[in-house]
Amino acid sequence: METFNVTWWEDLAWRGYAMSEDGSQFCQTNPSTVNSYGMWEKFTYRSRGIGFWEYPLPNLEIMILSAFLLWRFFDVLCKKLGFLIPKFTCMMLAGLVLSQACLLSEDSLIHQIFFPDDYKPKIPETLGAFGFLLYWFLKGVTMDVGMFMKTGKKAGLIGFTTTVVPLLLGCTFTSIRMRGQDTMLTEFEYRAIVFVQSLSPFTGVDTLLRDLKINHSEFGRIALSSAMVSDLIGFVYTFFFAILWDKALGIMETLAACVFFAAMLYFVRPAMFWVIKQTPEGRPIKDIYIYSTLVLAYLSFHYWHHIGHFGPAGPFVLGWAIPDGPPLGSALVQRFENFNLGVILPLFGSLTTMQVDLPWLVGEIDNLRRMEGRVYEAVSLILLLSATKFLSSVITAFAVGMPLRDAIVLALTLSNKGVFELAYFVTAVELKVVHPNVFTIMAANILVNSLIIPIAIELLHDPSEKFRCYRRRNLMNLRDDSELQTLMCVHKPDHITSMINLLEAFQPASDHAPVTCYVLHLIELVGQATPNFISHQVQKPAAGSQSCSDNVIASFKRFHQRFSDSMSLHMFTSLSMAKHMHEDICWLALAKSLSLILLPFHRTWSIDRSTIVSDDDTMRNLNLNVLRRAPCSVGILVYRKSIWHPQLMDSRCKVCLIFVGGKDDREALALTNRIRLMNREISLTFIRFIPTASPWESKGTAHDAEDLKTIMGTNDDSTVGDDHLVNYIDRVVSEGSEMSIILRSMAHDHDLFIVGRSSGRDTPVTRGMSEWTEFDELGPIGDLLASKDFPSRASVLVVQQQDCRDNR
Repeated sequence: METFNVTWWEDLAWRGYAMSEDGSQFCQTNPSTVNSYGMWEKFTYRSRGIGFWEYPLPNLEIMILSAFLLWRFFDVLCKKLGFLIPKFTCMMLAGLVLSQACLLSEDSLIHQIFFPDDYKPKIPETLGAFGFLLYWFLKGVTMDVGMFMKTGKKAGLIGFTTTVVPLLLGCTFTSIRMRGQDTMLTEFEYRAIVFVQSLSPFTGVDTLLRDLKINHSEFGRIALSSAMVSDLIGFVYTFFFAILWDKALGIMETLAACVFFAAMLYFVRPAMFWVIKQTPEGRPIKDIYIYSTLVLAYLSFHYWHHIGHFGPAGPFVLGWAIPDGPPLGSALVQRFENFNLGVILPLFGSLTTMQVDLPWLVGEIDNLRRMEGRVYEAVSLILLLSATKFLSSVITAFAVGMPLRDAIVLALTLSNKGVFELAYFVTAVELKVVHPNVFTIMAANILVNSLIIPIAIELLHDPSEKFRCYRRRNLMNLRDDSELQTLMCVHKPDHITSMINLLEAFQPASDHAPVTCYVLHLIELVGQATPNFISHQVQKPAAGSQSCSDNVIASFKRFHQRFSDSMSLHMFTSLSMAKHMHEDICWLALAKSLSLILLPFHRTWSIDRSTIVSDDDTMRNLNLNVLRRAPCSVGILVYRKSIWHPQLMDSRCKVCLIFVGGKDDREALALTNRIRLMNREISLTFIRFIPTASPWESKGTAHDAEDLKTIMGTNDDSTVGDDHLVNYIDRVVSEGSEMSIILRSMAHDHDLFIVGRSSGRDTPVTRGMSEWTEFDELGPIGDLLASKDFPSRASVLVVQQQDCRDNR
């Protein structure tokens, strides 16, 4: 018989475990067999036989099945009611239902299965604890450590304020209450509540955002970055109090933790990148690397446990060292996450919540009304800290420029409680530093919090704003010498030539105006293929193998070699379903903080550019979805002839900007001006159409004219620039037919037309044209230039400025 120290208070046992007579030890015996001899054993050998449910393996199977059926019931029920309740909350609800088995007679079968007060080992709880460790490890894997470096002042300030303010207030409140009166809660219990209520763990925030499907958004990035800052403050807080309360041991613990962090940064993370480089693109990670990583996670747990810290923090920190995304991070998540969430983690959520003493909590309502007892002390502190955390988050987020509604949603997100907080108090009870009644209070608080907050967020947050930004990401805000970051999308081989032709027009003449080009090759999944996102900078193809993106990679790399000093190139391949391709595009633009997305038009022409050879509606739907959701400006390229032939002597790229007014035209103007400054071999024509009705009094016209001359740096109405290669033309028109005649007259004079998508819309300039627009994504003027009836075979670039919140 093996023994180990009890992990509960002597006056109240941790339910479902038997104590020895002196109340100091828990005795554990292992039966001779794991499996039962059959369901008839109890009936055949009444005096000596035991029920099959009392054997470890059948008991574990019953626990897994019960927890699974109950949490899935609550999950389906909430979805049917229209509420996106997190999965872990449903697991807690399942445990709350199972906890009522303790109210039944001890002779009942249900009580014997779920609360066997004997000397059996608690295998389900052990497996559930492993599920939590695996869950926290995988959350660390999905955490992009690079976001620490990219965390802006906005997210950093929000994360700092929303954690430090309630921490300081909670510590102050605790000191006053501990000095002023006798308290039912111990000082450690007060500090534990303050710590948990002030922190916004990354794991909880990430889980909530994923369940609500808003993690890939500007809002989600700010929330996750703020949570990372909060986690960092939590680590510092833990080490500080370890040194403060146990000076000698605390210093040693802190040094041991620093050694662990250094090992992760300088040894483990480089080793993980080495593993990725050894894996050819498109190939799965070898099993030996997967299993070795799991062994490291197991060892890191024991390391942190033995140095006196929260053991699960070890696998979480190890997860940081593993590069997120494909191939290694994605392989770990895909292989273990679904099994863990479906089978193992529900044991932790439900069996832990089974320890909630609901009858005692209900009986304490009278003491709460009289403002005395453990419940009153804990609830008053929880309410104070929750209100402080919420208000500090809202005020800070609103002060840094977030809309009030989104500031409230962000404050709710950072106030969410879940699996980390529950595990923290379970560990504290098992270490005999927190009373089980305090655990009951905190578990009830976590359950109520995780039910109310997702519903409130769902009511306040608009999911259609998934990729909207809080700051402008467009060309108008870029300085002439700043880096132009562009995402070029390629579907078919024809698009390689068109995008390189356009990129050649951006030809960086020097490193004073560098260009960063991200190329995304989009491949539609066929059959049962698995979605994948490949970075060709990290993974290389195996020797002798052939990648589906070889042509794209080779073509753009050849072009990059000519301008390697002033241009950087990043290649990606996305394999996904057609209806989800726009999410990959928008997510990449959001993650890399790009200013412009360039998309190919869905129609392609024959070699002589006279007839249409393909018309891809799937590509058109993709373009429309990107235009609606893009976190930056978007350009659609209608390619019908080579934009420029630099190999020809005295060859100049002839570009025409059509300007009527409005935000899209100003964005097209900024792009055109950047092309003019970067490539001295371009001749530009700026033609501005002015309505006859009120040429200078119509809203925005004078403002647009000043913008035009300011950006171009001219006060002359005919010619711009020292080399006289920029012509500026004003034309007054009364309707669309007049503008069409003017454009047709100059159709053969240019290689590329640039126009804003909304150019001339709802103005007299396009009167009579809008009704005949075939492709809304091009706008009325862009549709005219791209139509088959337009005499020129020149290419057309239609530009839409970022649809930002503050200009809607």
